[in-house]
Amino acid sequence: MSGAIAIFVKTPGLSPVKTRLALKIGQEKAEAFHLASSRSVSAVVQDVSMLNDVHGYYAVAEEQAITHEYWQNFPRVWQKEGGLGERMAHVYQKLLSKHDFVILVGADIPQMTVKELQKAIISVSQKNQTQLVFAPSVDGGFWLVGGNCKIPHSIWSSVKYSQADTGKQFFNKIKKLGGVKTLAILRDVDELDDLISLRKALLDLDEPIVEQQKLEGFLSNLRL
Repeated sequence: MSGAIAIFVKTPGLSPVKTRLALKIGQEKAEAFHLASSRSVSAVVQDVSMLNDVHGYYAVAEEQAITHEYWQNFPRVWQKEGGLGERMAHVYQKLLSKHDFVILVGADIPQMTVKELQKAIISVSQKNQTQLVFAPSVDGGFWLVGGNCKIPHSIWSSVKYSQADTGKQFFNKIKKLGGVKTLAILRDVDELDDLISLRKALLDLDEPIVEQQKLEGFLSNLRL
């Protein structure tokens, strides 16, 4: 089965990036973190694609950034306008028209591993069986969602995002569609404390890839 993994990214200089984090460490460093984190996630997706019939994509927030130099490692798809639910729905459905399953991930979970993504792929690679995959984040949201079936637009749009129970809302809706494989809870990065936790998570990885090692070095130089 052919699959797609879309990484949601914003382009520094065209969209505000990590605004809460920028208040603490400055805009330049916050943007540098976003790009370094995106490279780490991209490298993990690239590695897992070598093991499966899976294609990486960048889901780019800005239409004018589709050809931007930052996003050349993978094919690009524009998220389109609208709230987060609208944008995820568009990317998911567009890629599902080309592939048997689709997985959406954030660019600010650079501690994700090939092993964890492989679990997601195996789960939604089931033929003749509706299957979804979901990965909660510490802040109550989620860092990954995917499936081998259509997810009604009403599910994406009816969830209230950026809430303490966003992940719970979304999970309770998609579980009505079929089986849901739940992955590890990870912590995304919005605040300064998240960077501190991220550095520890990167140091705790058994086999960090080169990009994760570089990101840890970047965080070390910040002297958090």
